[in-house]
Amino acid sequence: MSKHFPHLLNELYYKPLIVTQQRHAAMCRVLESRMAQDMPTPMPDPEDDDKEPIMPDWEITGSTAVIPIHGVLVKHASDIPMSSCGCGCDMVSAMIDLAVDDDQVERILFDFRTPGGSVTGIPELAQKIASIRGKQTLAFSDSECCSAGVWLASQCEHFLCAPSASIGSVGVWCAYLDISRQMQNDGQNMQEISSGKFKTAGAWWKPLTTDERAMIQADCDKIFGQFKTAVNARRAVDDQHLDGQIFDGEKAVEIGMCDGLVDDISELLGDSVN
Repeated sequence: MSKHFPHLLNELYYKPLIVTQQRHAAMCRVLESRMAQDMPTPMPDPEDDDKEPIMPDWEITGSTAVIPIHGVLVKHASDIPMSSCGCGCDMVSAMIDLAVDDDQVERILFDFRTPGGSVTGIPELAQKIASIRGKQTLAFSDSECCSAGVWLASQCEHFLCAPSASIGSVGVWCAYLDISRQMQNDGQNMQEISSGKFKTAGAWWKPLTTDERAMIQADCDKIFGQFKTAVNARRAVDDQHLDGQIFDGEKAVEIGMCDGLVDDISELLGDSVN
């Protein structure tokens, strides 16, 4: 696990996120606990990751391919270990290809149980879902489909959910860790030498400058605009409901984010949805 720490810290604290703050906080607590317990280990064998490749986890029921989108969404399956409930966009994309190429498959059902995740890979995967032709696409959640999950689910022809499911959290945010005050209290002083005005933007040893904050805010606003445009490309949702709120399934249908209520995924494995 230790070899993943730098990558996880970078993903959690220094990149735009489309994930619920509750899950982010939980992941940070788990990471901090594991880091505190981890002991120095030898350099990992670079071939270790290839010894047990992660295989596509999908199934076909009748003429319906069920693709699970479970856990925190990241670009690559190895970005967050599967033991930490990660879901790789590249793996989902591979499962879509298998379903599209299978003549037996008439419908693709995406089963969402996700709080969202990182931005990287989500716009491209959303476009891939939206471009599926010749097969009906359905999104369903009986638990949680938030943030990046909504970006993906909204690209399906039909987006259905259970009445008690958690749907929404449309928004973008960044978390930058600033421990400059702690360092000052500990008598530590980081001496920075750099070229480029924004080269050390977000560095943990200093607060953000006004210009750095404006640059990061502009990035979040740009992604937020893309997010809302993608949602509204398939279904009209008023801007007042695209401001970070999380709704239960009934409210999600009422505001047009979801198309209907279904208690259980088994109800969707029969006839096509009209």
